[in-house]
Amino acid sequence: MTGAEIDRTEGASYYEALAGRLYAAVVSDVLDGLGRRDRVLAPGLTPVVAGDWTLVGRARTARAVPVSERPAEPYALLLRMIDAMEGGDVLVLAGGGRVSSGLFGGLLATAVQAAGGRGAVVDGGTRDVRELNRLGFPTLARGASPADSLARDEVVAIDEPVECGGVRIESGDLVVADADGTVVVPSALEREVVALALEKVGGENHMRRDLANGMKASDAFARYGIL
Repeated sequence: MTGAEIDRTEGASYYEALAGRLYAAVVSDVLDGLGRRDRVLAPGLTPVVAGDWTLVGRARTARAVPVSERPAEPYALLLRMIDAMEGGDVLVLAGGGRVSSGLFGGLLATAVQAAGGRGAVVDGGTRDVRELNRLGFPTLARGASPADSLARDEVVAIDEPVECGGVRIESGDLVVADADGTVVVPSALEREVVALALEKVGGENHMRRDLANGMKASDAFARYGIL
């Protein structure tokens, strides 16, 4: 499948097609080639849901800060964000890397999944890990905690630029995540990056075939110029 064959109407088929062809490493390589070596989230944001999946979708951002008292309206902005999630969205929750509570869990994942959301990237803690796995809802996080976020962490901003895993992310950016980690493509570069990444995947597949047939790695690199 080439870039020209990808349906760009941005329905579910668009994200599913990309998830079936792309992976975080190849997208990172393309961004490196474009001089954007700053788009990979820091190590430690790892999958909490098992399986051979690739998460591709549109970022919807939220930012949480530590608190020590119960807010007047608990979970207000978090729930507003969850209610606003649509098909193709990926919740990107910037929690400063703290695992002081489970910012995201099974009930919220159920709601996001029902709305057509594709997954979550949480720079903080999750909980209900077994339920997330039963749902098969792609989720990456810093770790897990059974503690409720109430009076520990509170979402204070939604759909605003955030720093998540050391990367500036805006709602609308393209998220690509898998077992290797998470890469975020600025929306302005999406078309170019997707086309180049699909082209590179094709080259890697040819190189992989030749390596499997016994070609020396140095000869394959000389032929394809990729690794």
